[in-house]
Amino acid sequence: MSSNASINFPTTYEESVTQFRDQLSEIKSRWPGAVLDSKQVSKTEDVNIYWIRADALRTPERILILSTGLHGVEGFVGAAMRSLFIQEFLERFDPNNTGILLVNNINPWGIKHKRRVNENNVDLNRNFMEDAGEFQENFNPSYQQFNATLNPRRPLGSSWLETSSLLFQVLINLFRFGFKGLRGAVLLGQSSNPQGLYFSGREYQVEVSLMRDLIKDTFQRYPAVTLIDMHTGYGPRYQMGIVNSPNEKRSPEELKVSFRYPLIVQANPDQFYSMKGDMIDWIYRYQQAHHPDSSYYGTAFEFGVYGDGIPNEIKSLRTMIFENQVYHHGAESDRLASWVREEIVNMYFPQEEEWREKALGDCRQGLAGVLASRGFWVDRYLNGISR
Repeated sequence: MSSNASINFPTTYEESVTQFRDQLSEIKSRWPGAVLDSKQVSKTEDVNIYWIRADALRTPERILILSTGLHGVEGFVGAAMRSLFIQEFLERFDPNNTGILLVNNINPWGIKHKRRVNENNVDLNRNFMEDAGEFQENFNPSYQQFNATLNPRRPLGSSWLETSSLLFQVLINLFRFGFKGLRGAVLLGQSSNPQGLYFSGREYQVEVSLMRDLIKDTFQRYPAVTLIDMHTGYGPRYQMGIVNSPNEKRSPEELKVSFRYPLIVQANPDQFYSMKGDMIDWIYRYQQAHHPDSSYYGTAFEFGVYGDGIPNEIKSLRTMIFENQVYHHGAESDRLASWVREEIVNMYFPQEEEWREKALGDCRQGLAGVLASRGFWVDRYLNGISR
């Protein structure tokens, strides 16, 4: 087993790409036919989604899709977790009947600019609509009630005054709508404000169209598909959560036993929050509609940073609002703008060694549990995982 010290957390888009390209040789040592491919997704910059596909050498029975960077800046931690997978789990796969598809930085523009969204301000995890017609729907009218609070149309001023004003507005809205009402309206996604938080877009983004094509092709090739998508930001600070789609029929309690993992939740208002246009939800619906006889399990590994609870969720919202405000409207000083940019990175890419050690340990345990339950022949490895 590799030590955590050997796991690298890249700090730039370019470093993450180099790391990923270098990993091709490790994969080729077991899947000689593995290929690295890429697609440029920006009209203005040379940023690319890269992916490695290694198909089963003989009989394709199952495949693991491991993806990172759907929310740009979250891809730095995702890259480290993929390195952990390659170093510690790859050798336990049987390449004769098992394939892998690794997707690096689904949102490469976002990771390069250390933003969650792509260059069109679209939250890609709100862009996986069932069909193009859904983009025209005003599916979240409640968002309009909070638009002025969430998306100030002016340069950011004093951090203390801005924070005090925001806190006052949030408290009023909490009193009026309750915590679930406020969180649900904000995080669901929205199509009304192209410069606003959680903008779902008004058409499929290039990145999403590519992922949809890769997913469809994968289901054509394999009868059993497992997807793990890496995220950071939401949940307890020192306990990774496994976040399941509402379309997953097994309950979190069942899966805690099956995976031998302590924190598993469902993306609904009671346990997490709901999203429209979520990637994993879309895959469940696609599988049920087009490949009902196949076996699919998809989930997100979510590494919390600020921590859970209402005060930390308000702090998270404040950071998101300030970052979006500075990006679109600027700040009254360069110092203030730099502070906001630093805050958004710290929210999704912590530098604290204790956090990283715990995150790697949780990811190791989560991977072992999910992969064992999905038949990836890592059962004999479970005894080596600390609980």
